Amino acid sequence: MPFYFANPLGLLGLLSLPAIAAIHMYHHHYPPLLITGAHLWGAEMQVTTAGRKRERLPITKSLLLELLAALLISLTLANPIFGNTGRVTHLIVVLDNSASMQAVTPEGETFRQAALNKLEERLRSEERDTVLTLMTTGRRIQKLAGPVSWNEARDALAEWKPNETIHDVQPAWDRAVQLAAGQGQLLYLTDHMPEESLRPPDEMEIISVGQKLANVGFTTARWIYDATEQQGLLFLRLANYGRQETELTITGTVKNQELFSRKTKLSTKSTAPIEIPIPGGVGEVRIKLSAPGDALEIDNVVTLIEPKVRTVKVGLTLPEDHPGREPVERIVNALADAEITTGENSHLQISSASTKPASSIREWWLGIGPMSADEANQDQAKDLLGPYLLEKQNPILEGVVLGGVVWGGAQAWPYEVIPMVSAGATPLMGRLTGTLTTGFALNIDLARSNLTQSPDWPILLMNLIEERRNALPGLSRWNYRLNEDIQFRLYEGLVDPDEEQAAPLTLVSETDTKPVLRSEVVFISAQEIPGVYTIKSGENIFGKFAVNFFDPLESNLSNLRPGRRTAAKKPVQLFALDDPFSWLILLGSALILLAVLVDWFVLKPKVRSS
Repeated sequence: MPFYFANPLGLLGLLSLPAIAAIHMYHHHYPPLLITGAHLWGAEMQVTTAGRKRERLPITKSLLLELLAALLISLTLANPIFGNTGRVTHLIVVLDNSASMQAVTPEGETFRQAALNKLEERLRSEERDTVLTLMTTGRRIQKLAGPVSWNEARDALAEWKPNETIHDVQPAWDRAVQLAAGQGQLLYLTDHMPEESLRPPDEMEIISVGQKLANVGFTTARWIYDATEQQGLLFLRLANYGRQETELTITGTVKNQELFSRKTKLSTKSTAPIEIPIPGGVGEVRIKLSAPGDALEIDNVVTLIEPKVRTVKVGLTLPEDHPGREPVERIVNALADAEITTGENSHLQISSASTKPASSIREWWLGIGPMSADEANQDQAKDLLGPYLLEKQNPILEGVVLGGVVWGGAQAWPYEVIPMVSAGATPLMGRLTGTLTTGFALNIDLARSNLTQSPDWPILLMNLIEERRNALPGLSRWNYRLNEDIQFRLYEGLVDPDEEQAAPLTLVSETDTKPVLRSEVVFISAQEIPGVYTIKSGENIFGKFAVNFFDPLESNLSNLRPGRRTAAKKPVQLFALDDPFSWLILLGSALILLAVLVDWFVLKPKVRSS
């Protein structure tokens, strides 16, 4: 049976043995002198012979016991191991966390369960005890358990519910190789064999339990709400991934009460849109899709939250005779979620560009020229035909091209701006600098321009109003896909106006409650489980949003197939269990303590009776 030390550095303690012997030699030649009170002024001393002399080390009981204690300490720290004691096979299992693993075969078994059955068969074939490390693939690699025994691994696997959209499995493979470190076997359980372009690690065995199955599912679901008509419209897109035409049934429920039911047919390998009008005010609707022979459930259920009306109030202070007043009124009045107001509580002020607005963190402002009403400045103004340079990265200019637009009445700027539209060195539209106000200005005289008659005018105003709407506090969206980040404003400005009375912010799901950082812009990382999530400020509900599964690639089960790939090479070492309380360490500790106690009794002074 091979014998070795797991920690050879522990044997360095043997270097202390000569030091212990030297100390004993010193005490032998220069023993302590006991002087009683009666001989304080005596001349008692020890006289040694001059010159060098080799003397033999006195072998005493105390020396032997101390050397024995030092030897036992060194051997215990070196962690002696006999044969393969404390060493087992380490199996690192990478589980495919794709949602397709939930698909049900005609035999009534999911791919997930079939993969776990393969794992159990593999463990029964092992000749010695095996410990497991379980991890899942995904955008965020998760370690479920390990190293643990099979009985402990069962508890972790019972909580495993694969629901990821399509993702890269290579990072999980790389993490498994790092964990193995040459002392573990790698196993990847999936429902489809990896593409040839992927190169699994040589140490990894791959088992696929997939098979071709029929499936139908949602690929898109949106809820559009018309505030003017107070009517909602559901836009759904369905897909049939099977090889036969199928009949679908779509059912919508609100608080367990059926709201609508539709039937339709969908040919093989095709998609189809469907629109369903629903009344406003229902709040939340659950839509279920069913079809005979359908194998996957996660893409058959969608929960949608009714969009909220976020009206942008536009404060229009342009003079009645201003050439821009009527074009602004025409566009704003045509928008369902915008209105013109004369009050001070407007979200967006549109006024003359000749006067720079006051600085305010909550103020949005659009100034429309001319920049100066002075007759001399207007005579010197330029009329331009392009070409125009546009800052396309700015969302306010998205879709704006200015083709054929005559930009009339451009003057010198009375304040500093960052150019957004320019012709040569002349800024025509810019964003204000040196102010807290989110301000934009048009260096134009609309009486000398055809901008308001071009398609770019409504696009420009609608983009500006939409950007202002997105900056309002509260959720701007209520329905998201899996693995999509959620972002919204909690309040306007750099300081929370209710900071002193602010309650903690939490994200509540059906199974969990998590804290959320309070800030001007709240960021919630992508959720990995479909369902409805509630944002609470203390006990008050701030808002709700839904997360749904949409992934045509993952829903397509027609390309799945079984397969197996054996590992190209196997580890040469077994995995050492980290057991700090092995029987050898306990025995060594007991012997060390015994040696120290016996040494103490040997050195204990003897009390002489008078």
